[in-house]
Amino acid sequence: MRFFETSDEGNPRYYGWLVVGLTFVTMAIGGSIVSTFPVFYVTFLEEFGWSRADTALAFSTSMVTFAIAAGPIGALIDRFGPRVVIPSGVVVLGAGLVLMSAVSSRFTLYLYYGVIVALGVTLIGMVPTSTVVSQWFVRMRSTAMGITHSGRSAGSLILVPLSAFLIGWVGWRSAYLILAAGIVVVLLPINLLFHRRPPSPKNIAPGKAGEDWTLARAIRDQSFWLLFLSGIFQGAAFSIVGVHQVAHMVDVGITKIMAAWLLGFMAIFRAFSGIAGGWIADRVGRRLTFAVASVISLSGILCLMLVSADRWMFVFPFVLLYGIGAGARGTSFVSLKADIFPGRSFGRILGFSQLGAGLASGLGPWFAGYIFDVMGSYQWAFVLVLAMNLLSLFTGVAATLRAARPV
Repeated sequence: MRFFETSDEGNPRYYGWLVVGLTFVTMAIGGSIVSTFPVFYVTFLEEFGWSRADTALAFSTSMVTFAIAAGPIGALIDRFGPRVVIPSGVVVLGAGLVLMSAVSSRFTLYLYYGVIVALGVTLIGMVPTSTVVSQWFVRMRSTAMGITHSGRSAGSLILVPLSAFLIGWVGWRSAYLILAAGIVVVLLPINLLFHRRPPSPKNIAPGKAGEDWTLARAIRDQSFWLLFLSGIFQGAAFSIVGVHQVAHMVDVGITKIMAAWLLGFMAIFRAFSGIAGGWIADRVGRRLTFAVASVISLSGILCLMLVSADRWMFVFPFVLLYGIGAGARGTSFVSLKADIFPGRSFGRILGFSQLGAGLASGLGPWFAGYIFDVMGSYQWAFVLVLAMNLLSLFTGVAATLRAARPV
C-alpha cells in the first residue's frame, strides 16, 4: 500500500491511521458484544427464573477470565503482533457465541460466556488494540486511542438495539448464531490482511532509550500500583452499571426496547466523548482530561441513583453525563499508562495492570445482584458505585503526580 508510505503521524497517509480504522471496526463489531449482555441478561432472568446474582455471575466470570488472560495476551501481542493474536480471537469469539445458543444451565452459561466468549473478546479487545495503537503513535496518541476505543461504543449503538430486535424476532438462541456469523465473516479477513508491525518502536521518545520500560521495572514503581488501584475501583463500578442498568430501568417501568435504545444513545455519547476527549487530552493534558471526565461520570451516577418509578426522567441525564464521562475517561486513562510506561513491553505492562480491574469487574456485578436479591433494590449498589468512582479519581490523579516522567 504505497499510498500510506509516510512516517508523519499527523499525515492522513500515515499507515497508523489505517490501523486505527481497523481497530475501530474490530472493537465496534467484536468488542461491543460485551454491551449486549444486559439485554440477554433480562431474557435469561425471564426464561430460566434464576436469581439476579446467579445470572450476573456469568458476566463476573467473564471479567475474571479477562483479568487472568490480559497479561499473557499482552505478552503475546508484544511477541507475535496483531496479525496472529487478533484473528485468533475472532475465531474463539465466534465459537463462543455459537455455543451460547445452546445454553441450558447456569454451568453452561458460565462456561460459554464467562470463559470462551470472554477469552475471545480479550484477544481482540482493549489490551491488544491499545498496545498496537500506542506503538504507532506518540504525539497524537490520545486522539488515535480515542477513535479506537470509541469503536466499542459506536458498535453498541447498533448491536444493543439489534440484539433486542433479534431476540424478539427469532429468539435469543438464533440471535447469538446471527451475531457469531456476522463477527467472523467481517472481522477475520480484514485483520488477517491489513495488520502489520509499526516501522519503529514509536512509543519510545527519541533520545530516551532508558525509558523503554519492562514489566519488572514497572511493578517496582509506585505509579503502577496507584493506577492498579484506580483500575480496581473503576472496574467494579463500571461493571455494576453495565450489567444492571437495563434491569434497573425495566424495574422502574421502562420497556426493554426503550432501555436498549437508551443504551444506544449512551453509546453515541461515549463514542463522541472518547474521540473528543482524546483530541482534548493531546492538547490540554491527559491528567486534566482524566479528572474532568471522572467528575462528569460521577454526576451521571448521581442521576442514576435518583432514577425510580416516579423519577424515571433522571434516566436521560444519566445517559448523557455517564456516557460523556465514561468515554473520555477511558481514553485518557489508557493513554496515561502509555505515557508513564513507554516501551516495547507496553502490552505486558498494560495487560498485567488490568488484572485487578478484571477481578473487581467480576466481583462487582455479582455483589450488586446479591444486594438486590437481599434488599429488593439497587440503591445501595449505586451508592457503592459512587464511592468506587471517587476512589478511582483520587488514585488515578495520585499516580500521575508520582510518575517518573511528566504527563
